Amino acid sequence: MPAIGGSHQYLHFLPVAFELEQSRQCQVRIFAPTSDDADGIAALADKLAMPLPEIVIMKMPGALRAMLPPATQKIAKLLLAANRIRDCDAILCAERTSTILKRLPGHCPPLFHIPHGAGDRAVGFEDRFRHFDKVFVAGAKDRERLIAGGRCTPERCVVGGPVKLAASMRAGLRRQPLFPDDRPVILYNPHFHRRMGSGHKMARRLAHAVCASDRYNLVIAPHVRMARHWNDARKQAWQALAVKDRVLVDLGSERSVDMSYTMAADLYVGDVSSQIYEYLVRPRPCMFINGHDAAWQGNPDYAMWDFGPVIEPDDDLERAIRHAFESWPAYRALQVKRTEAAFDGIVRDDAGNASFAGAEPCQRIAHMITHYLSNAEPVRASREGRTAGSHWVTPGHDRDYTAKAAPGA
Repeated sequence: MPAIGGSHQYLHFLPVAFELEQSRQCQVRIFAPTSDDADGIAALADKLAMPLPEIVIMKMPGALRAMLPPATQKIAKLLLAANRIRDCDAILCAERTSTILKRLPGHCPPLFHIPHGAGDRAVGFEDRFRHFDKVFVAGAKDRERLIAGGRCTPERCVVGGPVKLAASMRAGLRRQPLFPDDRPVILYNPHFHRRMGSGHKMARRLAHAVCASDRYNLVIAPHVRMARHWNDARKQAWQALAVKDRVLVDLGSERSVDMSYTMAADLYVGDVSSQIYEYLVRPRPCMFINGHDAAWQGNPDYAMWDFGPVIEPDDDLERAIRHAFESWPAYRALQVKRTEAAFDGIVRDDAGNASFAGAEPCQRIAHMITHYLSNAEPVRASREGRTAGSHWVTPGHDRDYTAKAAPGA
């Protein structure tokens, strides 16, 4: 399991690694880019009270690291570790950079994928899906679009359920207060991509509007990739928007990826982030900012903008926020319907709190993987300079697992 996509992806697929390790039906090996990543993986296993598989730190010669720009080092480490990764019987990843393993010369074992997030942007349904032997999506929404777009066949794309949500529930996910008073909390969650995100236009305006109204508290928590390569001055400019007990700014802590903010908020304000679906596990008011003049109506890449009012960057923010709260009943039914299509198996109580009906996604996907491998035909493959390892090729017609497959079924 290459864990090369960053810590924000860990909850989306590593709980399946822990489940496989716990089942003792597979020997799991996680490839981590750095020792810090290895520490983060170990901390997650500890938080979930699950066994930690073997971790291999993907090393790179110092001379090569000095030559390569940071943006290329992830691919370089993947290529350097490719032989060892491909010596496994199956590969599971949460990103699509790892499809390069399938395109290298020589034998590659089955490549499995759990997408990190269930958003609506076109990048979530790109051509590299064609390289996966199995894709375990969170719900019917993504399966239908991948198949309709020709990226996956029905046999290769199966519904496994939302791993991140299931793991977060296992870890005791609940709504916790972020501020000392009971003002409604607004979560502003801009996307990292400057062309589609609205942070550079709206963060300061929102902070000033919230403080001027005295009606709300605000959390500014952009996608963790936004500030990852910023210099200190740029980070400090955003952190300066924080106001004690009124405005919280988080540029990438664990709370920005573990659903702490999406659970605590009363209003979601954003643009194109897939975190909207995590927020809507409990239906609530939303508002979206069209900061890039998108022709969004009827566009499947902006389907999430049907969940609440869409505003322009120069609109009156206090009026727009008030309207978002007041108009929410008109959007609630659609929020429920589409979130259930995005996250298979969730059910809600009368208060809107979610739980799972049937098999828990981490267990379900782990079972699908072990069943897939146990029904494959082993072959031997050796490569110069390494020990022969056992690999697998699937028979002519692989079984299509249904969304309701349960451990032991």
